[in-house]
Amino acid sequence: MEWIHSVWANGYGYLVLLVALMIVNLLPPIPAETLIPFSATLFADQAFSMPLAIAMGTGGLVLGTLPLYYLGRVLGEQRCKTFLERHRRWLVVTPGDIDRSGRWFRRYGGVLVMFGRLVPGMRSMVSIPAGFHHMRLAPFMLWSMLGSALWASVLLSAGHWLSHALPGLTALRLLAVMLAVFGAFYVYRVIRD
Repeated sequence: MEWIHSVWANGYGYLVLLVALMIVNLLPPIPAETLIPFSATLFADQAFSMPLAIAMGTGGLVLGTLPLYYLGRVLGEQRCKTFLERHRRWLVVTPGDIDRSGRWFRRYGGVLVMFGRLVPGMRSMVSIPAGFHHMRLAPFMLWSMLGSALWASVLLSAGHWLSHALPGLTALRLLAVMLAVFGAFYVYRVIRD
């Protein structure tokens, strides 16, 4: 755990936050909700710039949407559904989820992209129908940035507040609790399906 604190103390924490959020946004079963409050608790002992952390978190989330957007655009809806049908048990995303998000996308467009960034599970998946339906990149990025900035602001603020409000709360304890909660939810989804 000491090496993690040294990374943050040496000023690389913001870059690590950007890259980590980019990666977790690409992999829907990995909950980014565990990473942002965890990062905020690490910042608690250092000179913490909330605006910079929000900007880097937003940047990572937005950059992480691009491969999924292009996946939807290049592969198309049917080929993605075929892949999901084969691997649905472990990805916990079904072709029906793609159908549902596609219907919502056709109805709500950019607003769905923005609000989709606030919903676990939908955060990554909303990028694929945006690609299927050939939403222009500039509006997609704008709506993604707005939703991601709001989401990163709320979760970073919550993590930062928790780190000061609960004495003895460490980044490792918070991470362990959040991973346990999300791990239990993931196992439940895999078993249920």
